[in-house]
Amino acid sequence: MRFSATVLCPLTLLMLSRGAIASDAARELAEQAVSANPGIAALEDRVSQLESIASISGLWPDPVAAAEYSNVPVDSWALDGHPMAGLQFKLQQTIPFPGVTSLRRDVADSRVEEARAGLEEGRLRLRRAVVQSWWRLLLVRQLRQVTTEHVQLTQQLVAAVRARYETGAAGQHALVSIEVLRDQLDDALHDFDRQERQLQAALASALHLPADTGFDTPMEAEAITLEPGDDPQSWLKDAVNNRPALAQLEASRRSARLAARLARRDALPDLTLWAGYRLRTVQTDTDPGTDLASLGLSLPLSFNSLRAGRGNEAAYLDAASSVRGQREALLDAIASQLESAHAAWSRAQEKARVYAHELLPAARQALDTTLADYRVGKADFSSLFQAEVQLLDLERARLSAVTETHIQDAEVRAITGTVQNSAGEQR
Repeated sequence: MRFSATVLCPLTLLMLSRGAIASDAARELAEQAVSANPGIAALEDRVSQLESIASISGLWPDPVAAAEYSNVPVDSWALDGHPMAGLQFKLQQTIPFPGVTSLRRDVADSRVEEARAGLEEGRLRLRRAVVQSWWRLLLVRQLRQVTTEHVQLTQQLVAAVRARYETGAAGQHALVSIEVLRDQLDDALHDFDRQERQLQAALASALHLPADTGFDTPMEAEAITLEPGDDPQSWLKDAVNNRPALAQLEASRRSARLAARLARRDALPDLTLWAGYRLRTVQTDTDPGTDLASLGLSLPLSFNSLRAGRGNEAAYLDAASSVRGQREALLDAIASQLESAHAAWSRAQEKARVYAHELLPAARQALDTTLADYRVGKADFSSLFQAEVQLLDLERARLSAVTETHIQDAEVRAITGTVQNSAGEQR
């Protein structure tokens, strides 16, 4: 029987809406994790710390004020005990070498950008982990539901085989084999319970909730299909523009190069200026006791600091070169990961389609007809057993394929650093 167009369109819309609702639920949970996760909060605090440091990175050294009880006799310590005695005041200011303060600000600002990109990368990885764990949790529950249904189905097969066994038309091995299959499926339900607890604990940890927190998932979902523009090449362009890890490495490289310039510039001598004023109290016939003033400047002899500056500059340039290599290696890894994700996604969506529309209907019909034939002696037990196992395997494989498309969707989002598909539409 064929579906008419008027039936197919609403059914298609229902299937798409189920997938969209499930995806929205997973993404909403991921955003909650980003808001609540203490690891992300720690990264945010790190960014705030560097921002505070950057805000003061360009300040000059404080001026120095001094007062000196100067040139008094050691036997009296009196200001009137010697013509040169007096109370001297001094103000001193060190002026950084031109360009040093601006370079310090640039280095601090670049490290803030580096930390911000690291924060975004942390958020991105957390979103991927939460979304993928959520979909794996949904898959475990679907597999448990399918297994429960097949436990009931095998119970019917047990009844059919027992009826033939009691009449002598089937051997005992047939009855034992189908009972073992039933019991094996029933035991597998406990494995699904364990996996569900583990996945829920992982999600609870990401959301900073008690480990025994439960999470709701729908029991049905549909595969996400690749759009015409979804290919590794276009994804790679998105990654270059949006991936925080690449931006973080670029900021790290910029920080290293700026630090190299600062190391070379900072090794040059800073100028220190000072001014002094001496109050005198002694007057003589030849010295009216006029107050004295002094002005001065100093420059350090930068023999060792210049060598240290050149060494630090070389070290920072080597660090910048190292970061550039890391970025190129990450780009190669991203290209490989995107190719792998595209292969897994395209195969999963095709598998989900073929299994749902072709193999599963045929397998269900095969089991129904084989069971009917077996009851009247037209089919042997091995055909019945194989038909049941084949149907179970196909149903599990379809569910896994559907989930795989969502897992790969989350993987591509994380690799490229985007939340939209290549057509600019929200998935």
